[in-house]
Formats: sequence, C-alpha cells, structure tokens
Amino acid sequence: MHRVKRGRKAVVSLLIALIAGLVVVAINRADAAAPKRDVALILDYHVVQSCAVYPNYPKPGVTGNDIGWTINPADIVAWRYNVNGHWAMISDAKFEHSAHPWWGFTPQQCIGGSVGGEHFPTPTSSYPAGVHIPTKILQGRSAVEADHYRSVAWTVSPGHVVNSSKRITSMGTLRDARGRFVIGNVFAGWHVHQTNVHDGPWTKVYVPNAKRWGWVENIHF
Repeated sequence: MHRVKRGRKAVVSLLIALIAGLVVVAINRADAAAPKRDVALILDYHVVQSCAVYPNYPKPGVTGNDIGWTINPADIVAWRYNVNGHWAMISDAKFEHSAHPWWGFTPQQCIGGSVGGEHFPTPTSSYPAGVHIPTKILQGRSAVEADHYRSVAWTVSPGHVVNSSKRITSMGTLRDARGRFVIGNVFAGWHVHQTNVHDGPWTKVYVPNAKRWGWVENIHF
C-alpha cells in the first residue's frame, strides 16, 4: 500500500515537473518571438563646408575650447540636437571612441543632408537620404517619448559642493542627466566642483572651464 502511494506521488511530481517545464518553454518562445527595439536615434549627415567644432558650448569665459578641431566636406557627422538657431551638438565620426573628443558644437549651416538608411522612427523604416537636420530646439531623438524626441536639460540645477577642486583624471562627457544628452566635455587635469549628488555611477559637478553644471561619470575622477 505504501509502495502504491509512493508511486502515485512520484507520478504526480513528474507530471508537475513536466507541466512546469512546458510553461517555461512557452514563455521562452514567447520572449524570443517578441520584437526587439532596433531604432537608430543618432542619424548621420554629410558635412557641406569646413567649420570649427568646440568641445564645450562657445560663450564668454569658457577656456580650453579652441583645440583646432574642424569638420570638412568629406566628413560624416551625427546630429544630436540644436542648442538654438545657430549651434548644433554633433558627433564627429572620424574621432569616435578615440583619444580625441568626438562630441562637440558646430554651426548648423555646416551640416548638410542625411546619409540615410538608418531604422528611424521604427525598426522597419529606412530614413531617407538628403533630409536636412531637424529645426527643433533643445530636443533630440529618443526612444522614450511617443514622438521620438526628448527635451535636453540644457540648464542643470546646482548641487551642494563638497569638493571645490576635484581633479579630472581622464577625458569624458558632461551630461544633462545620468547617461543622457551630452552638453559638454571635461579633460584630464581639469578641476571641477564636485557635489554630493549622485545617480548610480554619475556625479553632479560644476565645470569652471566650461561654465556649466552637469553630470560626469565617476570613472573620470
């Protein structure tokens, strides 16, 4: 009798395990079948005239900004956003992931039509060639908002400074929030006003050389 009960329990346990396994397989298949987002948010454009590019927004009091950086008609740049009716934030493809900054500010008139072919605004669409950069001000392409554009927090609020001379040890970008839009750059040897405001591996700082508040990744301290 005890053997029969144990046998029934074993069968029931086996059936439960099989059902659970089938459920897991079904979930995995459903996940695999779910479409993955593959939308390009940083689109490439041709350069139509030679222009200077500045790692930080050009304004009175900004230092270390004239580094001899130029873009030329043979170059390809990515448009990120317009600061105003004159300046645009771009990424210079020829310096991407190098020891030279690749995010910077240049006059909008230097940027021509789109290269085209990227998946925007949907994963299956193909962005046309020859389209001029958007006219939106302080808005960049984003996967977060329904209209595919997100506002740039150009003026970052101040924070409580705990170290007024924190040394930057490596080149990095200055962001409007953790991992979001680039609003400038910092360089090795610069000193920033470090605050006690953190968001994961990012810290809010004031950059005297750029005359701007923003967020820097902690790996650059």
